[in-house]
Amino acid sequence: MYLRISEDRTGDQLGVVRQRQDCEELCRSKGWTPVEYVDNDISATSSKPRPAYEQMLADIRGGHLGAVVAWDLDRLHRRPIELESFMALADEKHLALATVSGDVDLSTAQGRLVARLKGSVAAHEGEHRKARQLRAMRQLAEAGVPNWPMGAFGYLGDTRQLDPQTAPLVKQAYADILAGASLNDICRQWNADGVRTVTGRPWTAEVLTHFMRKPRNAGLRAYKGEIVGKGTWPPLVDESTWRAAQAVLDAPSRVPGRKAVRRHLLTGVALCGKCGHTLSGSYRTDGRIVYVCKQCHGVSILAENVEPIVYGVVAGRLAKPDAADLLKAEQHDTAEAEKLRTQRAALLAELDNIGVERADGLLTGKQAKIATDRITEKLAAIEARQQDQDRLRVLDGIPLGKPAAAAAVKKLSPDRFRAVLDLLMTITVAPVGKSGKVFNPERVQVDWK
Repeated sequence: MYLRISEDRTGDQLGVVRQRQDCEELCRSKGWTPVEYVDNDISATSSKPRPAYEQMLADIRGGHLGAVVAWDLDRLHRRPIELESFMALADEKHLALATVSGDVDLSTAQGRLVARLKGSVAAHEGEHRKARQLRAMRQLAEAGVPNWPMGAFGYLGDTRQLDPQTAPLVKQAYADILAGASLNDICRQWNADGVRTVTGRPWTAEVLTHFMRKPRNAGLRAYKGEIVGKGTWPPLVDESTWRAAQAVLDAPSRVPGRKAVRRHLLTGVALCGKCGHTLSGSYRTDGRIVYVCKQCHGVSILAENVEPIVYGVVAGRLAKPDAADLLKAEQHDTAEAEKLRTQRAALLAELDNIGVERADGLLTGKQAKIATDRITEKLAAIEARQQDQDRLRVLDGIPLGKPAAAAAVKKLSPDRFRAVLDLLMTITVAPVGKSGKVFNPERVQVDWK
């Protein structure tokens, strides 16, 4: 006896129980001794394994079974390819097949035809049912109905309302990412403060990046990876901030597998004054940190000499009265940022239309190329303006033009400080001159941007 039901939400196996009762009665009427194989809550249309079914086939091949009883043929198979394989095995082993709805003699052409017809109908019903389910799921998504469990990070455990403790942390994390902080920076801070994931584990960069990419954090409903509308729950962060953060997270330096961690403050930032290559930090045998050029080996400088200079120059610049002017940019306006995103989305849609029109023969290859090149130029200009806006965010939270700016700079994480450096200046370290072993501060050259 093979018993199967596709979906058992309660786990009570009531559908299987009903099948068992009918199949046992059929076995008694034929004088057969039943051996039971049960696959509960497993669909025959999916690729999910059916352990009991596979075991039954193995027992048939081993000669341990002489007949198969099922409530109906669609309990055995809903895919024609499985039915054909079963019929070949039944023919080889002279297997009898009986169902509550009527016997099927697989040894005759008529019986095989009946089995195939019923199998095709079952396959059609399965596909039709799946299409209905998918359409219903998309309809729910478009209506903004949530599909994520209550108790997600940032929300209260028994509702989908904002958690006053963790929701502000999430909002600040997005702001920090836009300001140049790294995922590791945020993880270190949260773990140090005792903030844990919903499973009670410490945060890692991999877990955090997965969390920060979730559209639900911006109150957006996604379906199969596509955002289909607004959700019915309060967002942790506004949509414009979330989308801007996605652009940062998608930057090449953050691609998984690429080493982007910098252990020393000026690694990859300070330039060699001899060949122009970036300097890399390493430890000397005496434990001191030194920045060296691994390209020409013509420049090296101790971290204890160069880092205080760089901190001092940055702090001094941001404490000047005119430092606030660094934020006076049209692109930093939220409305302008949204306008740029809308323009970019429209241009991307135009590119898709060009591809469709080219495929339909409405455009020649030359016309499509000209149109594509012009749109690509416009996209590049918009993306450059967006990048300008994002770079300006690195100064958020620093009291520009005030003495307190110096203390704020010292508190920045290494990644955030590097972002500030990238915005303000280029640092070049000149080779050792006639001063010999005496450090000359003039070796550290600053070119303001």
